[in-house]
Amino acid sequence: MNTLSKLTATFSLALLSTYAQAGGSHHGTPKPTVTTYSFTSGTVGPEEFGNSLVQVLDGVTLTTTAWSTTGSGNTFRTAELEIYSGYGMGVCNRNEGVNCSDTNSAHALDNNGADDLILFSFSGPVQLDSLSLMQFGGDSDLSVWAGTGSINPNGLTPAALGTATLIGGNYSNGTRSIDLGSVLGGNYTWLAVAARIGSDNDYAKLRSLTVDPVTAPIPEAET
Repeated sequence: MNTLSKLTATFSLALLSTYAQAGGSHHGTPKPTVTTYSFTSGTVGPEEFGNSLVQVLDGVTLTTTAWSTTGSGNTFRTAELEIYSGYGMGVCNRNEGVNCSDTNSAHALDNNGADDLILFSFSGPVQLDSLSLMQFGGDSDLSVWAGTGSINPNGLTPAALGTATLIGGNYSNGTRSIDLGSVLGGNYTWLAVAARIGSDNDYAKLRSLTVDPVTAPIPEAET
């Protein structure tokens, strides 16, 4: 093999290697990784209003906090985030007092006439995939919001979050999965989930959240 042929072969191998590392895509954009955050086991500490749960999966940090409109003129205040093994994640609000360590299944979204909200904040943009929940009382409708940037619900009314997307429930107790991608397409950095605003019988606990992290395209190799 002459010198020119050797150089041509070496260059071709380099291009093939770059193509393979990019997932075989001409534009080098890998398929998003499906990431599922689970809320059915573990504990959230400390036991106090304003606590949070931090989970890191596939390079994306999810920070989860709890809010409630209790005793504040229909504006959100910090609440206590709770996880009950086998059930899911709920909210202990100020109507329930300071005794939020009760480990029964009572602390869910929509307790004691308050509008309870769970806020998911991501460290980078994601596409929303699905939400799993356990519902009680025969019907659990949800109000959901999603957006970009940062958000602090403290002192805001539910209306100040914008127009909520209403996701209807079904009339049976137990777990169900919601296809968020079909109703909230796009890239977001936060998701807020509440029992249907203004309703007092949509008890639910959140069990898991699945998202697709949005990754930047891999630059094409220079020739």
